[in-house]
Amino acid sequence: MAKRSELFGKIWWEDLNGPRRFLDETAENISGGKSVVLCLPYRVPWLNTMRDSLEKFLRKGTQTIKFIDAEKILSEPQEYVLKYFCANKDGFRPYSKKAYAKFLADSTGIALNDSCLWIRNATSSQIDSWFSFIAEYHSFLDGKRGGVFLLEADDERNFIGKPGVEVLRYAEEISAYDSFAFNIFTAADFASENHLMKQYLAELVSALTEGDVEFGAECIKRSNALLRNPDEVFGDILWEGRFTSGKSTNDIEQAIWMTQLKLIFPLVETFRRNFIKQYEEQIKNTPPFYSVPEEVEIGQLYGLFNQRRWLISEIDADDLELYREARNKLAHLRAIPFEDIQKIFEKNSRR
Repeated sequence: MAKRSELFGKIWWEDLNGPRRFLDETAENISGGKSVVLCLPYRVPWLNTMRDSLEKFLRKGTQTIKFIDAEKILSEPQEYVLKYFCANKDGFRPYSKKAYAKFLADSTGIALNDSCLWIRNATSSQIDSWFSFIAEYHSFLDGKRGGVFLLEADDERNFIGKPGVEVLRYAEEISAYDSFAFNIFTAADFASENHLMKQYLAELVSALTEGDVEFGAECIKRSNALLRNPDEVFGDILWEGRFTSGKSTNDIEQAIWMTQLKLIFPLVETFRRNFIKQYEEQIKNTPPFYSVPEEVEIGQLYGLFNQRRWLISEIDADDLELYREARNKLAHLRAIPFEDIQKIFEKNSRR
């Protein structure tokens, strides 16, 4: 199970355009001599995989990557950097916080100048302190080449980029379409159903999880059970406690119905049109004699041929009943049973 989770994480961070571009842009800024603040959501999808993938991109550059676990540091950022990344402190007088940033920016031959300091797990106050120090440091660099910083921050920060410091926001770089693309991608790889059922699975998971790709991946892992009993399996996953959702029972039922309406209703209409083309003469010449067959609804077709099944093939008669029942359920805001969905998708997948 851990291997599958790792695979899902790599698909998200390395194969999907939005997430990969987010990491690529970060690495390009770092390589170009800029520091980067990553504003991340409270729960980053596959955080460890994100860090591993980003580290791989960063190692293509020339800087030495140093990882700093901020929550274990008691000193101020400027004091910490001076102590561990500046061996030559001759002449330094700490008359203010800005003095540290100026001294470090003016210093040559120090470890900081060849390093990328990656600050993780910072508290709220630490994030503010690190951002202030990084911005001051770059202001004193004034375009010169120096050290760079990668600061992980929460997405509630209203940081604005400064000269030499880029602010990249997960919420702005990664869209709902990326989440849907992930669900399509993984449904195609991890579900054994036909292509329409895979699309249905991806659409259903997207409607239920609303952009939470880790939640979506957990649903797709259970694709067979989810397709048959979506509300029950969705509830089971929530009960396990790893994920949360504000959806009520009615919301879940609505999501299921909307997904079916989106995918199945067009198939019902396609069947109706094809059926009318095939049996146009019977429709015109059988009471109540519809003069414009193209306008006959599927319920009217069922009424016309239900008692006259000999006028059409047995397969077409059964299909007419199947599609008419599906249409009636959707029209009355009810979900179609999985067995009927499966039949409809199998019939259309063969075309």
